[in-house]
Amino acid sequence: MENGFKGFKTYNLKEPIMDYLYSNFDNEIVEEYLMMWDGIEDMIDIVIESLESDYEGSINELFRTFHTLKSGSAFLGIDRISKFSHFVEEILDKARKKRLQNEKLQNLMDWLFLVSDQMHTWYEDLNKNRILSPINPKILKVPKV
Repeated sequence: MENGFKGFKTYNLKEPIMDYLYSNFDNEIVEEYLMMWDGIEDMIDIVIESLESDYEGSINELFRTFHTLKSGSAFLGIDRISKFSHFVEEILDKARKKRLQNEKLQNLMDWLFLVSDQMHTWYEDLNKNRILSPINPKILKVPKV
């Protein structure tokens, strides 16, 4: 089995996510991906809350988190999470170039908490081996940054 692949395919959103992962990738690769999710689950809300006190550090941490998630999910063929992460990463990249304050910062934080809720939902989908939940359409209403 070269590079951990058992035969690459893309997750089709019709089978439980963990069934797809374990049937297509080495256990070590899947476990590493799950450990990444554990880290995201533990930190995302705290980092969003810290935007008010450490904007630059927090926005960069969030950007790196979504960049890593995008790459890992793309490698595993999980397009829904990879494309979503890319979408969030682009908004965070714009926000990194500015120092948002007041209403604009609050709007970004509110939006990021919607993103965080989506991440928590997918984390639960992973842990309960469910089909990945659809994206909350409210997230598509992006605040101006």
